[in-house]
Amino acid sequence: MVEIRVAVEDDTRVPKLVRRLADLFGRSAVSFDRSRDEVRVDCEWESRAVAGVAEAVQTWLCEDGAGSATVSIGDSSYTLVSPPLPVSG
Repeated sequence: MVEIRVAVEDDTRVPKLVRRLADLFGRSAVSFDRSRDEVRVDCEWESRAVAGVAEAVQTWLCEDGAGSATVSIGDSSYTLVSPPLPVSG
């Protein structure tokens, strides 16, 4: 079993992230820890869906306008940032 944690800057954007992750892992595996501003996922390490976490978080960042999120899987952490908006000129 592995716990995946996604620390978010703005908890008002959490429901959309929770829905994305619930689509991958099932609703019962996903929770939000309001005291730490973390979305948590409990899943089997072998789960092929683990590979989809970074993609789900990155898509959420792009679509929802969130600035960044830190994803922790086991003992490793990664900070994902929303890509810059194109400059029109």
